[in-house]
This record gives sequence, structure tokens and C-alpha cells, in this order.
Amino acid sequence: MRVRANDVSLAVHEWPGRGSAIVAVHGLTSNHTVWYSIADALGGSHRILAPDLRGRGDSDKPATGYSLTHHAADLRALLDHFRLARAILMGHSLGAHIAVRFATLHPDRVSKLVLFDGGLDVRAEILDALAPAINRLGVEFPSLEKFLATLQDLPMFAGRWNDYLARHYTYDVEPGPGGGVRSKVARHAIEEEVANLQRTRLWVWHHQLAAPTLLFRAPDGLLRADDCLMTQEEAEAMAHAIPDCRLVVVPRTNHYTVVLGQHPVVARALREFLDG
Repeated sequence: MRVRANDVSLAVHEWPGRGSAIVAVHGLTSNHTVWYSIADALGGSHRILAPDLRGRGDSDKPATGYSLTHHAADLRALLDHFRLARAILMGHSLGAHIAVRFATLHPDRVSKLVLFDGGLDVRAEILDALAPAINRLGVEFPSLEKFLATLQDLPMFAGRWNDYLARHYTYDVEPGPGGGVRSKVARHAIEEEVANLQRTRLWVWHHQLAAPTLLFRAPDGLLRADDCLMTQEEAEAMAHAIPDCRLVVVPRTNHYTVVLGQHPVVARALREFLDG
């Protein structure tokens, strides 16, 4: 569906469910399909609303306006559109950053927070690990099959490829001018986003979070064995700073597969937290 949020139109996918609503926010160069495995794990116990952020997927891609403040305003408009006085906010990577910022700006609109491998300040070297995701933007591949094959050869996906990843990256692309495929993500959006993130300090907001919080950490690296996005020390410090936070380390997952996979630790912890 299309939802008007401030000055942009957002593409929003809904998984119907019986329980309270979850608004799920994806990462930097991602899209709403990152949440299919989580929706399967919850099995309809909760309604899930997942937008493509501005600049991504099938949402509008304005020339400027890519920061945590802009996304938080979009989320508030989204909650208003669906007449949600309060919602569970769930974010992955940049989506976790956005969730943290939204929860400090609008604490009365958030009942619980679920943060997947994000919500803390990004170390400079992490941008190196994210380079493959960013470098694909604007590049045209001869075909969808070639694009997916290129991804499967990347270190972070070696031996981890699955149907959720294939669905996610299939939605990621659109026809290119040369007859191939290219990512829907607007490169200018990511460049502005990264520049703003480098000037942001999320740690100053952690102690302000009033909502009960579940924090997932993925311990495996991306390009190397040790280049995880959140170290154990960082995760423990973040969980300590948030007044009501439980940290769960998900073994044998990296920054992508902690959500784009089906890990029993994730499913169990998430159900316990949401039902508690």
C-alpha cells in the first residue's frame, strides 16, 4: 500500500496479525522484505507494518532529506495514518538507529523496542564492511541471476544463502537502462544518510529510552571473521545504558543473517519479549 508521510509517499507492507502492532524499520540499503523471516517466526501473533524508507524500495526518493530526524517524522506520520496511539518499534541496523531516535522524541508512542544489531554509534571501520552493499548502488548487472550470483560469492553470504536473502535482493532491483537490473536504492540518499550518521552520537540517547528493550547482537563478521558491527563490549555497554534492556547474542549469525534467516534463539527471545 502507499502511505503519505509528510512530503513523501512510502510503500508499506502489512502482515496481518492478532496482537498489537509492530512497526518494523529496515537498514541502510535494505527494504521491507528483510522482515519476512521475522513475520514467519511470529506466525501471525502480531500485526506487522513495514515501510520502505524514503530513498529505498518503492518509496519516493526526494533529492534531500535523509537523517534520523526525517525518518522519525515519517514514522510518526505512519503511526498517525494507521491510528496507532502506541506501537512496538522494531529496527535493524539503521532501522535500530531510527527506532532509538523516535523513542526519545516520542516516548508516548512506543510500547516496546526491538533492536537488531544497531542503535549505537558506527565505528569508522564499519563503513568498510558495508562497502559491498553501498558499492552495488547505481551499478547495472546483466541480469537478476548474475546479480544474485555475485551476492552469493561475497564473504558475508558464503554458506549462508537462503530463500529469504534471495527474496530480499530480488525485490531490491529494478530494470536498468541497459536491459539489465540495478538497485532501487538511491545512491544520493545513502551518501547523505552516511554523512549525517557520522555527525550523530546515539549514545547520548540510550539512557533516555523509557520503553522495555530487546537488543540482538550478531557476533560473526562480514568481510572478515572479526568485523562485526557491534562488539560484545559495545553491546553490553549499550544494554547497561538503556534502563530496561535485555541483550541476546545470536550465535552463528552476522549482521545480515540475524534477520534474514530463521534462528531459533531469535524466535524464542522475540516471542518471550513480546508476550511478556
